[in-house]
Amino acid sequence: MKKLPILLTAALTTSVNAMNVDTMLLIGDEYGNGVFTLTNSNKITEFIQSNITQLVVEDGEITRVPYAEDNFEDWRVTLTHNKTILEPHRQKQIGVRSLCGNKCDFTEDQYYLVSFEPSPYDPEGKLNSAVTINFGYRPLFVIPAQAQDIDYSMSWDNGELHINNTGNSFVRAHIDQCTDEVTEDCEVTLMSLAGRERSYPLPKNIDPSNIKVTVVNHDESYRQDVTLSESK
Repeated sequence: MKKLPILLTAALTTSVNAMNVDTMLLIGDEYGNGVFTLTNSNKITEFIQSNITQLVVEDGEITRVPYAEDNFEDWRVTLTHNKTILEPHRQKQIGVRSLCGNKCDFTEDQYYLVSFEPSPYDPEGKLNSAVTINFGYRPLFVIPAQAQDIDYSMSWDNGELHINNTGNSFVRAHIDQCTDEVTEDCEVTLMSLAGRERSYPLPKNIDPSNIKVTVVNHDESYRQDVTLSESK
């Protein structure tokens, strides 16, 4: 069975970067833990700061809750390293660890943005910061609902794919109309969080007359093909 590509969530920038993260979508294990792997392909040592922002979906809207000292008692996850030094051409693992065990509500997904923001490690101030450009990443960490209730509706209208996710876990919708002749702007993977209703514009080379959408959950234990035609 063909695996769907992982959706890339928004990074702090889309430019090529000397520091890289192995995935932009990380799914926690049964205990709510996960590991990101950072790689420094730069010629200089990087100092990397990390932080967490929890995403809370209520009434279809997303509220962002940055983790800070003043709300420490409400933290549900933490990082093994909030600050780290990464030498050239080396890798380092940053773990995400659940803090609440069975105390958290795992009846629905939990969503967290994990930011990795690099800067040159320059304790002696020898680097010229004016010409140093650094880019970061903000991948999504998900602790999936323990009992998956996949429930959604989908329609194609006015040039956009509309997804209403009424289940308790996120789904990914994948469309691939690429051919030997058409290789660009013909494929897309969209992520719909639990409790969210959104419309997504599609790439220009997607033919709206007959759209086949493959929908999967986090581990692809749920997989469904949906054929859509534009609403009249």
